[in-house]
Amino acid sequence: MKYKILFTIIVSVSFFSCKNEPSAEVETEIIPEDPYVVPSDSIPERTEPSALDLKKYQLFIDTTRTSVFYRRLDSAITSEVKKHQNAMFKLVEVKKYNDRFLLYQPCNGNIPRYYIAKGAVTMYGQLENNEFQLKDFVLKAGNRILFKDRDDKTLSLKEINANVLRLKYGNSPAVYVTNIENILQFEMMVNSCLDQKVREFDRFQQ
Repeated sequence: MKYKILFTIIVSVSFFSCKNEPSAEVETEIIPEDPYVVPSDSIPERTEPSALDLKKYQLFIDTTRTSVFYRRLDSAITSEVKKHQNAMFKLVEVKKYNDRFLLYQPCNGNIPRYYIAKGAVTMYGQLENNEFQLKDFVLKAGNRILFKDRDDKTLSLKEINANVLRLKYGNSPAVYVTNIENILQFEMMVNSCLDQKVREFDRFQQ
């Protein structure tokens, strides 16, 4: 009887000890789905915006040339051109996707534009704008045009085809650009995210 009572006490103490010991509790960490990731298998569909529910996140290639996305870009450029009438080059950025060039409207920010005048280059970036002073220097060599800024950084334009140039400034990554009057020759990939921010589409070709 004495051994039975002792066994019962030991079992009871062990039970309450395990119940109250935090380290004995099994915690399950719930990792939420990353809301900023564009699904890796996303393949933008070529379509008209009117065929989509734009109240939801959409990644698509706008084939219309007349949608609100084209009108917004045209409105921004029309306003800027008034400030940069003397620019030698008025350019808008394009991206290379599946061996074709297209405009890209990001989820966050604007399609970059570049205005190169004799004394300065003004860059309307995706999220911020910058202006750099240029020297009185222009050199044409074959299908390339070279400039230098006041810090001797080189800005170059190289012809890729009849409508596309490759712009390289200093140590910044090179980008593809086209003259603003060519906009309607390009379809536009739209990363339409409304208030839900997602990562930008990043599978463009260099």
